[in-house]
Amino acid sequence: MAVEAFARGLGIGSALMAGAIDACQGCRTLRLATTNDNLSAIRFYERRGFRLTAVRPGAVMATRERKPSIPLIGENGIEIRDEIDLELALSA
Repeated sequence: MAVEAFARGLGIGSALMAGAIDACQGCRTLRLATTNDNLSAIRFYERRGFRLTAVRPGAVMATRERKPSIPLIGENGIEIRDEIDLELALSA
C-alpha cells in the first residue's frame, strides 16, 4: 500500500494504520518501508511504536531504473536514494 499525504494532521494516516494493524491480527510483525527523505513518515511510524530495522543504501536508485518517474529530490530538498525498513511487534 502507498499513501500520499495531501492533508496532514487530520488523523487519516492514524486511521489507516489502525486498520492495517487490525487486518494483521494473528501476525507477529508488521513491516513497512519508506525512503530516506521522508522524515515525517519516519517520525509518524516511530511515534506509533515502529522500530528501524534496516537501511538499504541505493535501493531507490535501483528501483528508479524500473520506475523512472521516482523523483531525484524529495521532502526538504533531500536526495531520494535509500529505503528504510521499520517493524512493529504485534500481539500474536
